[in-house]
Amino acid sequence: MTVPARASARTIYRRNPSRAARPRPEEPGRDRFWWYFMRISGLVLVLMALGHMFIMHVLVQLRGEEINFAFVTSRWGTPFWRIYDAVLLLLAMTHGVNGARIVIGDYVANRTARSLLILLLVIVTALWILLGLLVVVFFNPDTAPSVGPFS
Repeated sequence: MTVPARASARTIYRRNPSRAARPRPEEPGRDRFWWYFMRISGLVLVLMALGHMFIMHVLVQLRGEEINFAFVTSRWGTPFWRIYDAVLLLLAMTHGVNGARIVIGDYVANRTARSLLILLLVIVTALWILLGLLVVVFFNPDTAPSVGPFS
């Protein structure tokens, strides 16, 4: 490709984005929804993950506490933290799986193999989300025994 003499590097990049920096789809629909979802959920995930790391690993250490079964039961004693963890789980899984779906679409040329891989990805994701939400929603500290390496 020949580069016009007056074209800046920014103009060239915007005309030829990398595969990772996909342009916004022109037509409204599913592709545009997922394009916006990846950008917005990525920003929300960064903020939520930083908040989670700060609370769980900085504040707990500064107060001289340790993360154990009692800490988790007290934290999940309020609906706010259950909702926070459930939203974090849903956003992280959906964001990550959509990224994996895009990678599969980019690198698996065989249509049947691509469809089977995406179907397997969706099934495994649904199971992990279901299991994670079951733990967050139905966790009852009164009936849960404090066993294991972290109790």
